[in-house]
Amino acid sequence: MSRTIRHVLPLAAVALAAPLAAQDRVLQERLDLAALERIRDEGMNRSSIDSLAQQLLDGIGPRLTASSGLRRAQQWATETFRRWGLANVQLEPWDSLFGRGWERVSYSGRFIEPFVQPLRADPSAWSGSTRGTVPCTVVLLEITDTAQLAQHAGKVKNACVMWQPWTPTGPEFDPRPRRWPAESLLAWSAQRPEPPAQGGQGPQAEEFRRRQARNQAIVEFMRRERPVALLVGSGWTYGLLRTGGHPDGRVARDSSYEPVPALIVTHEQYGQLWRLAKRGVATRLEVNVQNRWTNPDRREFNVIAEIPGTDKKDEVVMIGAHYDSWYSGTGATDNGAGSIAMMEAMRILKALDLPLRRTVRIALWTGEEQGLLGSRAWVRRHAVELPKISAYLNIDNGSGRLRGVWGQHNEAAVRVLDQILVPFRDAGIVASRLHPTGGTDHLAFDAVNVPGFQFIQDPLEYGIRSHHSHVDTYERLVLDDLKQAATIVAWTVYAI
Repeated sequence: MSRTIRHVLPLAAVALAAPLAAQDRVLQERLDLAALERIRDEGMNRSSIDSLAQQLLDGIGPRLTASSGLRRAQQWATETFRRWGLANVQLEPWDSLFGRGWERVSYSGRFIEPFVQPLRADPSAWSGSTRGTVPCTVVLLEITDTAQLAQHAGKVKNACVMWQPWTPTGPEFDPRPRRWPAESLLAWSAQRPEPPAQGGQGPQAEEFRRRQARNQAIVEFMRRERPVALLVGSGWTYGLLRTGGHPDGRVARDSSYEPVPALIVTHEQYGQLWRLAKRGVATRLEVNVQNRWTNPDRREFNVIAEIPGTDKKDEVVMIGAHYDSWYSGTGATDNGAGSIAMMEAMRILKALDLPLRRTVRIALWTGEEQGLLGSRAWVRRHAVELPKISAYLNIDNGSGRLRGVWGQHNEAAVRVLDQILVPFRDAGIVASRLHPTGGTDHLAFDAVNVPGFQFIQDPLEYGIRSHHSHVDTYERLVLDDLKQAATIVAWTVYAI
């Protein structure tokens, strides 16, 4: 791609055309090192990261899209921005409806046979409720052809149904990396990315479509047959519950019917249920699932706030993070961490009252976990403004410190960003990559020709174990890493 960060390219063009010693002189002349020191001092020595984290995570908690918890968090964010003196603070509605909001009320469950023990589980988001405490017999459906469903018609009414395969796992002997070694980052940055792949082709894609079609037929069958509950295995081991949406997907969210209760069961107990069923051992459970519906108008919002620019105030540098989370923990690493870091970056810039030529805008997105819905809605709604956005910067890979930027194939922009980030080599910045990354809100901007970037971060526990789980809480944060992230974002925005 040939997109670049607008209005900043001359810095890179001059610097990259000069010898190394001259490049240093260019950086001294073009980067405001006095402002850099003030930003570092404010961000590292007078940080509000810990206070923001405790208020959001411990005081408000999970923020499932359209839930009352998210509404409380949005109100808190707007009040905080106004207290800091930011301008144009608002809850901006999407240009489309989201669907029903949902939140847990209570859950209890236990094995009755073959022996009594707690059923360690959590309802999936947009799950329906049971009529009090209900017993059920565990039934395993091993469906390879959807035509086989007909033989089970009328036989699962009083059952708790399993249909997803269980894969055994052994102990974890090999530790996974928590920090990126500098040599790995440098090696990556030297690699040229492959051209964007053409998706949706090949045997793997065909197998994925076949599996999706089978699962869709099964959940539609369950919708008609109305078993007591659906049982789904957790994606994490060691008793961690990796929560997510109802197997019915958007139907559960967008309709007005009561979905079949769906329980996410620990990997270990799901395996136990699977093995008992395969051996023909009668297994009975007792479950009580109570949830409630929220957000009757089905509207959803993004939180927006600004620091107005001066002579180029009609041009914008945007930063953002998704504010919504899953519901069983408090959404600390996904993505309370990114939201707090971006809020703190705005606080730093406002507290220092640095002269900003362009307007700086923050967006706390919603609906990201359901498909980047909030950021895509904002881009649609503001299509005429997009040519005025110089860059969009995003954080959404947990609590790890920033190490560079994913370049989205944008070589000219990577050169600029690496120039800007040079002063933070001592704080963990190594190098950016031309490679793209996905799965978060910068893609909404990248798709419409606005330079949009996600920062590279140390992985820590992101993508494993605690991610999307009931232990994604304050304890997963590394506060010094978040201070580093907020400080770097504030400096990058100021430089742009």
